[in-house]
Amino acid sequence: MGSLALGMVFLLSACGESNPYTNALPKDAAAVFSFDLMEMAQKCDLNDQAKQSMGQMMKSSLKGNADALVDKLMENPEESGLKLTDRVYFFGASQMEMGGVLVRMADKGKLEDLIAMLQEQKACEAPADGDGCRWTVGGGGLMAWTDDAFMMLAGNGNPKDLQHQASMWLRQKKGEGYSGTPEFKKLEDADEDVAMVTALDAMPKSYWGPMTMGLPADLNLNDLKLFTTLDFEEGKAVVEVEALLGGKFKDLLKKQAEVSGELDGTYLKTFPANTVCWMAANVNGEKAYELLRENPTVRQELDNSMMPLDFEAIFKAVKGDVAVAMPVKPGFILYADVTNSDFMRTFEDLKPMLAMTNGQMRLVNKGENAYQFVAANGAMLGMGRGPVFFWLGVKDDRFYLTNQEDLIGREVKGLSLKDCDWAKDVKDKHFYLNVNFQALAAVLPQVPYVSMLDYLSVESDEPTKARMVLQLKNRKENALKQLVQIVNN
Repeated sequence: MGSLALGMVFLLSACGESNPYTNALPKDAAAVFSFDLMEMAQKCDLNDQAKQSMGQMMKSSLKGNADALVDKLMENPEESGLKLTDRVYFFGASQMEMGGVLVRMADKGKLEDLIAMLQEQKACEAPADGDGCRWTVGGGGLMAWTDDAFMMLAGNGNPKDLQHQASMWLRQKKGEGYSGTPEFKKLEDADEDVAMVTALDAMPKSYWGPMTMGLPADLNLNDLKLFTTLDFEEGKAVVEVEALLGGKFKDLLKKQAEVSGELDGTYLKTFPANTVCWMAANVNGEKAYELLRENPTVRQELDNSMMPLDFEAIFKAVKGDVAVAMPVKPGFILYADVTNSDFMRTFEDLKPMLAMTNGQMRLVNKGENAYQFVAANGAMLGMGRGPVFFWLGVKDDRFYLTNQEDLIGREVKGLSLKDCDWAKDVKDKHFYLNVNFQALAAVLPQVPYVSMLDYLSVESDEPTKARMVLQLKNRKENALKQLVQIVNN
């Protein structure tokens, strides 16, 4: 079944006009994905040998007289009865307890011929008449169809129990389902290879805690949705993300906008061009502290922390660019623009507490506004066995924290990150991340295919939008074709 579906996805082609099949999308879907499979198949540039191999995979999944049908599908994919030249939709219910696929119907008779063949292969049950649709069960899911649409549903429990729900969705009129929402309008207007709208409610509740840490407790998670597109271009894959906000999330956005400012790019010239990873944001620490304290749980942690630190003084001192870098040599260093070094005195308050560890953890003065933290065994901090060292301090109006002392104030000899072609995009962004795969390949040559990638960048120039680019070394061939080749090899 899996090979059959794969073959149909990449090879099906037909022309057609508008059709109300999208009316069947459930209005309360927590996640909806839209795929232009034909465009993606063309970008993959499948050759005759690949198509022949796909046909053989389909045949090996079936028995009896299926070879003739497979050959017919390979020669003319319209024989399946489905029309994958129109966008194909995947959708999921809240908590992903149920999911489904929706495809436009091209020829119901041909589809039922295919279903009959699958029944002969004992891959599905005999089709039955439902309330306004036909349906069958196979492959752990329910398949239902009308003259306009084909739907497959899967969830917990007996797939036959989904028949009533499927028939209701397939009978929906224009505006009754998800197709009547403003979110669907954005999906419909998207011309990228993949477009999706997801709500936080789509994820299991176990993931909510970490993702909503620091947010006000009375927020309605359904008021935050993400509209995301993915497009495979020549030499790169581009992801665009936009937050669709409602309710109190709009008010929260205004406060978050005060926390983040525009990057100056101060720390680009601080690191060499072969730095593996560099991440930066412009932060107003005072506003960040105020925002965190609006969450009762976080406020309690700050006010009653076992760590005798003046968190307010630390946060309020930060104002300007903050950058974290991982050089080629294993390690990291964080720099932050600060308005003063007075907050460093609060670290003296840690010494009495650390003295109670009988030398297992120590804070050693390394000069004015400078310390070395030493832990005899990193396992005490959840960091693995062996000694652990950190250096922190303030120098030249910059706070630093690192696990490699020689990174502090290191002078760049030769090209810096400011000389990289992506560096021009950093200034005035609210956030920027770059991962240098070429530098990573130099230190990890045993990792396959990393050398085919150039870099990954993530940037945001306004609070509700972000852009990610995966740049490949080969800038001439389509990124999807190259990625498929990596997977196949």
